[in-house]
Amino acid sequence: MAKNLHPINNRFWLFTLFSGLVSASVATANETEEIANRLTIMDMLTQYSYRWDGKDSEGFSELFTEEAVMERRLNGELVDGSRLEGRASILEYARQSHKGRLADRQTRHYFSGIVFLELNAESAITENMALITHQTANDSAAYISSSGIYRIIWQKTPEGWRMHERVLTSDRYRN
Repeated sequence: MAKNLHPINNRFWLFTLFSGLVSASVATANETEEIANRLTIMDMLTQYSYRWDGKDSEGFSELFTEEAVMERRLNGELVDGSRLEGRASILEYARQSHKGRLADRQTRHYFSGIVFLELNAESAITENMALITHQTANDSAAYISSSGIYRIIWQKTPEGWRMHERVLTSDRYRN
């Protein structure tokens, strides 16, 4: 048979339980916001692949802030002509790429290994691995075009999380 607790003990346990729930809900609110930010950024990174590979130039450019920078590096050095500044430049580059050098092929950007180097309520820095394939109508299978590491600086804007700086460091080594 259960033993009845003294009313003071009941109040003590109720207070302890209530205090624990309140402090847990505060921690949970902070954790929930961090999880939501991580998931949103990861979704935006997924949209990067789908929009680029789907040749959605406008949609692709909308993933970036107005003053965004996009560039590619090889052996630690900036690749000539790869630095784009501003969303309008990124949009023009996407249009030219999709209608020009990529018009006859399907590209695929496979992203994995995303890590959050920094994350707060207003900004984040992520890195992820990338394997990029191409396939033309004459290719029986896709082939690896490139691989590397994307480092992205994110900003939270009134429209949501956007890429502020995207640097692709390609995997190629000097002989």
